[in-house]
Amino acid sequence: MPYPPPLVVALSGLSSTGKSTIAAHLPSIFYPPFYSLTILHVDEFYKPEAGLPHREGLLDWDCAASLDWPRLEQTVRRWKNGDEIKEGEVNPQPQFEEAVAAGRPNEKAEEKNGITKALVEQLRSEVPVTGSQEGLQRIVILDGFLLFTPSVPSTFRSLLDLKILLRAPYAEAKRRREARSGYTTMEGWWEDPPGYFDKVVWPNYVEENRGFFMDGEVEGKVNEEGCEREGAKVWMGRTDGLREALSWVVRMMRTTVEVNSS
Repeated sequence: MPYPPPLVVALSGLSSTGKSTIAAHLPSIFYPPFYSLTILHVDEFYKPEAGLPHREGLLDWDCAASLDWPRLEQTVRRWKNGDEIKEGEVNPQPQFEEAVAAGRPNEKAEEKNGITKALVEQLRSEVPVTGSQEGLQRIVILDGFLLFTPSVPSTFRSLLDLKILLRAPYAEAKRRREARSGYTTMEGWWEDPPGYFDKVVWPNYVEENRGFFMDGEVEGKVNEEGCEREGAKVWMGRTDGLREALSWVVRMMRTTVEVNSS
């Protein structure tokens, strides 16, 4: 018997904007027996390094063309069609494991991101407990850097029930990215070469997301018409902590669950 189709939530934005930390808390908020929440890391769907495009003479890990969209779409479509999400089918990235550890409520994590155990318990108490009409509500969180921008295939974007963009100002995004030691890849380990953020990461972000902002200024006001056309929600709040961002993401998800259950 097919499983009820999951709600697919795209949590998109620049690397190091808190996507994985926010995602790490969601299973504690949308919890069994009312919910089954799976986190799929789009980093699992990179092409082999030999197949990556280049920008400014550098390997480009931060554009839509670096991802294997047919394989990612096939995976999400199977789940939307009622296939079981099998244990072990989704393998956590090492970076996500770090985010989970850093995100667990403790004094160090609370000081860093503002997400407390009390906040998680409060948000948990506010989510609907009925789920879908069939009972258990399945939710899939897609954690990735580009998920619903123009270069992403429209057939994939049509599978997304909620599209969330976590905005990041240039200075903060650059500081966070350059503080990272590196990334695990299929071939081993990647460290950003000098100038990578300014030559690759930021230009890709601006080009892909300019339609969501007035006059294409990604640090300016939201373009409501552009967001409505794509069905995207943009977080425009504080970026120096994740407390408000998590609360807002949960509110967006809660509304989507309620609409789906009505």
